[in-house]
Amino acid sequence: MIDLILWAADKPSLAQWAKARGLIIRTGDVIDQDPDSPTFGDVLVAGEWSNRDGFEYCWWADSGKMMTKAGTYGAEGAELTAPSYLAGVLAFIRISGEFFTSDRIIPDDADPDKLEQFARSKVVRYLKNNGTIGTLAGGALKYVEFDGVRIFRPNDVQALLASKNLPGHSWLGGNAY
Repeated sequence: MIDLILWAADKPSLAQWAKARGLIIRTGDVIDQDPDSPTFGDVLVAGEWSNRDGFEYCWWADSGKMMTKAGTYGAEGAELTAPSYLAGVLAFIRISGEFFTSDRIIPDDADPDKLEQFARSKVVRYLKNNGTIGTLAGGALKYVEFDGVRIFRPNDVQALLASKNLPGHSWLGGNAY
């Protein structure tokens, strides 16, 4: 299983990026199967968009927003200063099951990076090798950017949030990043 955090300018951009890479696919297309038809082979009715088996995602903290600075509140709970958020949206993604099995790289025991995602995943290795390396938060948060989407290591995001005592992402009744 591989977990990643993806950033994009907005939700439609991230969805389009995932569709272009086969992570979100159309299922249930109705295709013209009549060889005598002028539309033979064409999609007559487009199916529904769905996640590829083994690909799951959810919006960071349900909204896609990641807090970068906590707000301040008075004794009565009134907001004194609003919290700040990272521009754009984040999604927590997980690659598992057969998708992970087909994507998996088994690293050498001697590889010092054997626990890193790029050492265990063809997809992540491709992104790392072909993307642009960058940082946010004064260098504290590293990412690889590929076609307008930034890919973060969950542990790096968690470390940044913990250093600022900020809430992270939670799911399944209390599991958190």
